[in-house]
Amino acid sequence: MRMPVKPFICLVLSLILLGWPGTVAAQGFKWWQSDQFKQDLGLTSEQVSRLEEIFQALQPTLKTQKETLDKFEGKLSKVVSDPNADEALVLQTVEKTEAARAELTKSRTLLTFRMGRILTSDQNVKLKALHEQWVRERRKGSTPPHRESPRR
Repeated sequence: MRMPVKPFICLVLSLILLGWPGTVAAQGFKWWQSDQFKQDLGLTSEQVSRLEEIFQALQPTLKTQKETLDKFEGKLSKVVSDPNADEALVLQTVEKTEAARAELTKSRTLLTFRMGRILTSDQNVKLKALHEQWVRERRKGSTPPHRESPRR
């Protein structure tokens, strides 16, 4: 079930840039469990099970990393808004915040990569199209109920 590298890279980059898997729904939408996505993609029960296993394996890490990022972003906000803040402290806090963001991004990318390997080439192409459709509809302000969010 190997897929061409270029389409997969495009999918991963678009999903990361748009925040999908978001923290994997901060993590509310498990697309692989949606009846509509299962039908649209032609997912087998084995694929659904494997996608869920991948998600469950990385979920604790993603949750912890998201909490860490939120904590550092809160600290950064306070430091930046403090008129007496030292520039060195601001830089140190920015570095910690961005390191936390990078770790979360790596985990999200790994999740997306592992999930992409479960799908066939055709399914990956369809998933990308569904995601693009969701983005277009979201921009218009009319997201269909079965396409609530490509975040889990």
